[in-house]
Amino acid sequence: MNKKLKALICTGLVLSAVSAPMAAYASSYHSDTDTNADALDYIENNRRAGRDNILTDEQKQLVQDALEMRRNLRDPLDPAKNVPVAVEGDDLVYDQRTGDFSATGKVKITSLDAQRFVSDEANGNLNSNEINVPGKAHMLQMTPEQAKIILDGYKTQYNYSTKTGKMEDAQGKVDHQYIKAKRIELYPDKIVAYDGYMTKCSAIHPDYRSSASMIEIYPNDKIICHDLKFWLGSIPVYSRKKQTFKLGGKDGSQMLPRVGYNNHDGLWLSKDFRYYLNKNLSLYGFAKFTSKHMFRNNGSIIWENPVGTFELMSGYYQGSKHLWLKKAPSFAYRKALRISDLPVTWILEYERGHWSQKDIHSMHTNYGLRLRLDTIKLGCYRLDLGSNYSVIKESASPKDIRGMGYTALLRRDVDDRWSYYALYSYTQANSQNYIFDFDLDSYSRKVAAGFSYRFDHNNRIVAGSAFNGSTHELEDIDLYWFHDMHCFQSIVRYRAKRREVSFSLQFNPW
Repeated sequence: MNKKLKALICTGLVLSAVSAPMAAYASSYHSDTDTNADALDYIENNRRAGRDNILTDEQKQLVQDALEMRRNLRDPLDPAKNVPVAVEGDDLVYDQRTGDFSATGKVKITSLDAQRFVSDEANGNLNSNEINVPGKAHMLQMTPEQAKIILDGYKTQYNYSTKTGKMEDAQGKVDHQYIKAKRIELYPDKIVAYDGYMTKCSAIHPDYRSSASMIEIYPNDKIICHDLKFWLGSIPVYSRKKQTFKLGGKDGSQMLPRVGYNNHDGLWLSKDFRYYLNKNLSLYGFAKFTSKHMFRNNGSIIWENPVGTFELMSGYYQGSKHLWLKKAPSFAYRKALRISDLPVTWILEYERGHWSQKDIHSMHTNYGLRLRLDTIKLGCYRLDLGSNYSVIKESASPKDIRGMGYTALLRRDVDDRWSYYALYSYTQANSQNYIFDFDLDSYSRKVAAGFSYRFDHNNRIVAGSAFNGSTHELEDIDLYWFHDMHCFQSIVRYRAKRREVSFSLQFNPW
C-alpha cells in the first residue's frame, strides 16, 4: 500500500485516556514569619504543583487523540484482548498472514490508553503485538496510573501484550524528573534507567543532577538510586551506595541542598535527609552549617500508624526568629481525628523532653487538644476558625502556662495576581511569660494582615504586618520577594521593624 493509512491493530481492554494530573511531588513551602504570612503559603504551593503537573501541547493532543479513537471504535471491546492501537504512515505495508507490518514517513503509533511512538520508520508484528523502531523514536505516555513520559532515543522495542520495552541512548522527562541514560527499560510497574542521571533542571547541561548506575522509578511510590552521586555542575557533592526517595510529596524535590543568609546565622548551607526503613518507620535528619554557629544538626525517628505519629527527636531546632533551641532528646505524639461527617478535625498533641536555650535548661512538657473547623466559604471569602486548650510545664519554672487559645483567619483571592488575609488570634504563651523564646510572639492578642501580588511569571511579593491586639501597636512587618530563575528560586525576607534580612536560594522545587 503506497498511501497514507490509519489502521486499528488488535482489540482489547479499554482504559480511560483522560485522568487528572498525578499528585504533585513538589516540595511544600512554609514561610518563616511573625506576621502569619504563612496564611498565603498555599499560593506558592499551588503554583509549584501547577508547574510540576503542567502538560505540553503534544501531551494534551495525545489525550484528545486517544479519546477520539475510543469514540470511533466499531466493535465492542474485549477485556481479554490488548488495547487497540492505531498506526499511521506515509507508506504502510501489512501482511495479514504473518501479522508483519512496516511503515515509513511520518510514522505515528498510538494506543487507546494514551501511548504514542513517533518516528520516520517502524516495523513489527501484530500477532505478537510488538513494534520496533531501529532509528530515532519519540515516545509519549499519558496512560492513567502510569508515569507521564516524554522520551527520545534509539533502537526502541515495545510489546503491547506484556507492556515491556526498551530504548537506547534515551533522554527526556519521566513524571517530574528530567532523565538521561544509556538504556531505559519499561515495565508495567516501573521504569529502569541504566548509567544515567535525573534532575529537575531542564538545561542541556544541568546546574545540578543525581547520577546513578541504575535508577528505578515506581510511579506514585518511590525512586531507588544505586551508586548515587549528587553533582553541582561538574563537582560531586556527596554519594550514597543506595538511596530511596519516596514520592507523593514525602521527600519533596529529592531534598536538595539550600543556601542562604540571615542576621543570626550569617551564611548557611542546609540539607535534609529521610530514609524509610519500612512503610511506617523512617529516619529524618537535618544538617545546617552556619558561618556564626558552625554546625547545627537534628535528627529523629518517626513511626506513623493508625494510632498516631510518634517521634523521638534530638538536636538543634530553629524558630521563625532564627533563634535556636536544643532538644536532647524529646518525645512527641500527634493524632488527628475526624468524627463522622462533622466538619471538624480534633488534634491531640503531646511532647516531653529536655529543652535548653542559652543558659536555660528544663524538662519540658506540653500537651493539649486543638479543634479546627473546615474552611467556611462566605461568597468570595474563606474563613478558617480554630481553638485549642494547652498546658505547658517546665521544671525550670514554678509556673505552668495553661488555658484556651483561638484563631480566626479570613482570606480572599481577588484574581490570579492579588490575594490578601486578615487574622485575629489569642494564645496563653508568649515570650514574656515563658522561659524559652521559640516561635512565640511577645504578646498574646494578635491582629495580622497582609497580601500577595504577582508581577509576572517569575516575580511575586508578599507583605505581612502584625499588631499587638492589646496596645494596638505595630509589632512586625515582613516583606518577601519570590524570584524564579532558570533552575533556582530565591526568596528574600526583610523584617522592616527589626531591620533584619534573610535570603535563601534553592534548586527548582517543582
